Amino acid sequence: MTDKREYRKRQFLRSVKTVAEYLDVVNRQLDGSPSCLFRGHRRADWPLLPSAARDSFISRREESNMLAEFIRRSLPHTTSSGLLSRTDWLAIAQHHGMPTRLLDWTGSALTALWFAVEKAAEGRRPAAVWVLPYTVDDFLDDEEKAPFGLHETVLVKPRHVTPRITAQDGWFTLHRSGRTDASAGPFLSLDNNKGYRERLKYVTVPATAFGQIRFELATAGITAAVIYPDLGGVAQYVTWAHKHLGDEINYRLGSREPL
Repeated sequence: MTDKREYRKRQFLRSVKTVAEYLDVVNRQLDGSPSCLFRGHRRADWPLLPSAARDSFISRREESNMLAEFIRRSLPHTTSSGLLSRTDWLAIAQHHGMPTRLLDWTGSALTALWFAVEKAAEGRRPAAVWVLPYTVDDFLDDEEKAPFGLHETVLVKPRHVTPRITAQDGWFTLHRSGRTDASAGPFLSLDNNKGYRERLKYVTVPATAFGQIRFELATAGITAAVIYPDLGGVAQYVTWAHKHLGDEINYRLGSREPL
């Protein structure tokens, strides 16, 4: 029987140190098909789990109560509430920091790489960008059961209900948990889900390459000010532009060799 470690070996493509190397690997993986999504992780060993499944488990009933409370309190802050489905509301809650059963993906390979190296590495741990090829059979086709009554994990192409979804070309996987209500079991990570694990691949980025790739992405126009089209993104970009991270010192000084 194949275990998680064996699947990880199969899913691994290669390690890259530059944007050019990364795009070469991604383009080979795409093989002419645009039907792929991407997700960046600062640590390659992190599983593909939604935020509701991290740290402490949230039951399905509690999730439903949280969403209802979020909608009730958010009505004064939106002008399109009557047009929004519960999945739309879940996407809005996700993008404002509430733990949900949605896992963020993007249609942009460079955006995913930026999320992978946005912050300094944890020690010498590499980052990862996951690549998910998809088909029409992966999409949510029963909005009435979404988001809490699904029996399988599905792909959601959300309406552009927040500027961040638009800027990031945001997509989601909507994860199912156990089949009972209050006693729902834990979520299964996508990289170990039999419906997706054979298709998923990932590229790693060594910790020593974070600084260089961050600069190369900025040259390509991928910065916090673009990823987050609001004042928070502007503030993050200006801070980065004037206060360097430790892994960027040599690049700020004009050297191309990492520390």
